Amino acid sequence: MLTILADAEMILPDAVRERLKQWRFAQRLYERAVIIRQYRHRFGRRPNLRHPGTFSEKLAFKMLYDRRPLLTQIADKVRARDYVAQRIGSQFLSEIYQVCESVDQIRWEELPSSFAIKTNHGSKMNIMVYDKSTLNKERTRSQLNIWLGRNFYYHLREWCYRDIRPMIMFEELLHNVPGQRPVEWKFYVFDGCTKYVEVSCGPDGDRKKTFYDRSLKRLNARWAIFPTSPEDPVFPENLDAMISLAERLAHGLDFVRVDLYNVAGRIVFGELTSYPGAGLVAFEPPEFDRIFGQTWRPPHKYQ
Repeated sequence: MLTILADAEMILPDAVRERLKQWRFAQRLYERAVIIRQYRHRFGRRPNLRHPGTFSEKLAFKMLYDRRPLLTQIADKVRARDYVAQRIGSQFLSEIYQVCESVDQIRWEELPSSFAIKTNHGSKMNIMVYDKSTLNKERTRSQLNIWLGRNFYYHLREWCYRDIRPMIMFEELLHNVPGQRPVEWKFYVFDGCTKYVEVSCGPDGDRKKTFYDRSLKRLNARWAIFPTSPEDPVFPENLDAMISLAERLAHGLDFVRVDLYNVAGRIVFGELTSYPGAGLVAFEPPEFDRIFGQTWRPPHKYQ
């Protein structure tokens, strides 16, 4: 899509292209102002974008300046599947039942009794269906239409979502207990090397997130808005394989968080996240914002 737009732009009159260039420059200035305002509101200070040092500052820097089309592909939950299949193999993907561009294309009668509904172009736009016979289809259609009409980029100016074509995904449900979710294993990969692991577990509404280093030593760090688990999880026997897969998926990127599931030993891809929390979730204690930031060496200028 981006290539087609670039080619189309080349045939525009010079005056139109100049106006377009001016509009884009103004848009970038506004985008920068919004991200700085959001950051200042959250952390009480202006981010250092000239020489970013903390993890949150480097996320803001990436949101503003990393414009590689790959970030759009891996943020798109539909197109990311092609990326994953090419990098590590399709055997690590969840089963997909349908992909639709509108609610009118949904074939309810062909769906199994339980499944997950997701949109591909943002975050927290999911519906878990445990029993299709009890699903209010009209309410679901209405909610999906609202989500399809939303450009998630405008929520917090996370650039990677801006140009995603909205779609609806129907995929296998990895758990069958309402309110529960499988443990999420989130690998923080810097320049192809996993440095930290975040373990997210617990029921909806009481999700706990705990950090470990590469050697699985528990860190005295947490996201300020989430509690940590009082107990360590049972680490999968194939955790080393999960780390290897995460690093293969992250190869060529200065930073990405790779989310995986492990269902009775079966490794399942979750998502690739370029800007965890849009860079607006604080660490407790705050020193870990700098510790995580020291691990990351973003380029002085993104290509």
